[in-house]
Amino acid sequence: MSLQRILLPALTTIIGAVPVASAQPGDEAIGACLPPVVSSPGTAEADEQPTESRIGESVMLAGDWVPKDPHQIDYSRLPRVNLKHAVISDVRDHAGTRVHQHAYLAHFDDRFWAMWSDGPGGPRTGVTAQQHRNLVPAHDLANTRNSYATSRDGLHWSKPSDLTGPPRKPGYGWIARGLWKREGDLLALSSHFNAPGYAGKGLSLEAFRWDGMKWVAHGTVLDDSMNNFPPKRLPTGEWMMTRRDHQRQVSVMIGGTRSFNDWRVSPIAAYDGNGRPEEPYWYTLPDGKTIVGLIRDNGRSRYLLRTFSRDNGQTWSPIHRTNFPDATSKFFVHRTSRGYYVMVSNSNPRRRDPLTLAISQNGLVYHKLIWLVGGRHVDYPHIIERGGSLLIAFSGAKQTMEVIKVSLDELEQVTMPASVELKKHLPPVTTSNQPPHWIDLGDEGKTIYVAGQLVVPETGQRSSFSLTTAVGEKRVTIGVDLKGRLYSALYKETVAGPTLTPGSSHKFLVRINSHTDTPDELTIQLGDADELPAEPDSWTLTNNKGSSAANLSRMTIDGAVGFSNISVGVTPDALIR
Repeated sequence: MSLQRILLPALTTIIGAVPVASAQPGDEAIGACLPPVVSSPGTAEADEQPTESRIGESVMLAGDWVPKDPHQIDYSRLPRVNLKHAVISDVRDHAGTRVHQHAYLAHFDDRFWAMWSDGPGGPRTGVTAQQHRNLVPAHDLANTRNSYATSRDGLHWSKPSDLTGPPRKPGYGWIARGLWKREGDLLALSSHFNAPGYAGKGLSLEAFRWDGMKWVAHGTVLDDSMNNFPPKRLPTGEWMMTRRDHQRQVSVMIGGTRSFNDWRVSPIAAYDGNGRPEEPYWYTLPDGKTIVGLIRDNGRSRYLLRTFSRDNGQTWSPIHRTNFPDATSKFFVHRTSRGYYVMVSNSNPRRRDPLTLAISQNGLVYHKLIWLVGGRHVDYPHIIERGGSLLIAFSGAKQTMEVIKVSLDELEQVTMPASVELKKHLPPVTTSNQPPHWIDLGDEGKTIYVAGQLVVPETGQRSSFSLTTAVGEKRVTIGVDLKGRLYSALYKETVAGPTLTPGSSHKFLVRINSHTDTPDELTIQLGDADELPAEPDSWTLTNNKGSSAANLSRMTIDGAVGFSNISVGVTPDALIR
């Protein structure tokens, strides 16, 4: 039985019509809002098709002020609060060549601590340095490090310093993953990743320990892992944090009590052709038993997804879509010392602007939504509470590390206006800026074909074409090198083939088979200039070394002479431009 069948309901169940209600259920309504948890693999209940009653209520944002379509909120009409603001570090003057992102906070040893990813950026072409101050550069690149700073009051910060040092391997980087206070120590968590992006083999979650003077390597927390936020205590006393592996599968890590690297993994959901769960987070409801899992939807429904566990993260209910709008961005939920919940997120479904704070009494339904900071790109927040105030860290255009401080008293005085609906509705949110992907190299058994024309360049010239992700990351490349050799690169694994005759013309056929647990397979067959070759028993070139685990949806061609008239399709006979 597949993981997808157990943990993901049918797509129509996940993204069906979302009911909206103005009722405001209290804590007594929690049980009525929760779907039953799916049983463990192998039980009869796991094979049952979920019904609407089993899925549970999907309302997460409610109130008379909420528009019938939550995507039609006028964010300029949201209430605002008095707050204090400080910048920890700012690299906007580097014209997109530096990046700050992944903000995390902690309070330890009478100081506030902040850590973040600090690395090279990829500036956009045709953009001035001034324009780049509010434009996100390419990020998650090789040689990214983590930095940190400290503060006595949360507003006046020390000069940033290096935390991780350089990556341990060429082509790798460090992604900041949070600060963990464990048994009197402060541990900084960071994922060592094979750049660009975290997907791909070589991922590991590492810890650094503050020894009173400096950060020292503490060891591997769990291989093939990237958490989303640092661990929190379960009702059982064990630690738990959400996790993704190099294939972007979503799970939880449970343990951490006997040692910092003692964990067991329980899956939440599959990242596959039917679902795109990303950057999960969890918290416990007031009953002390029920755990909520909130998930960003990379399928771009522009709503948050939700699931529940009643056995301390061992099993989870089917994921369903809520009516809480989201820009497809990272978020964080904190239960305050006064009992209510606050969630900071990019709730504008059209852009990561502004950051908002939602308030809920029961952790299920949020009844207030407050503007925090905006008028520019702001994202990836984190919250801690200290002395009756929230300290919220975030990044500006992935080039600043900033904090705002707001008192709980201030939040509790907020009242919502009668309406925050846009007077003139905007068009429905679409995903036209994200093209449908041809294939996810990570889905087991999926196949696509590529065909085109090749005129072999002269010796000393090169030509290539690449299949890329929606943001332009090259994952598959086929080309002719300076020596005239045909080659294929399947995400960092390159295989060279025969040397071709300069000026010769060929039609070619490429087949890509994707796999989940083994390397993908890329094969190339060259034919004559006039006829597309059929699939042979023995291919001109085979690459079965790389494993990409990425959605391929775009194509780039490099070289004035070489590859042309390229098309992509699911079969050789049904190739489409």
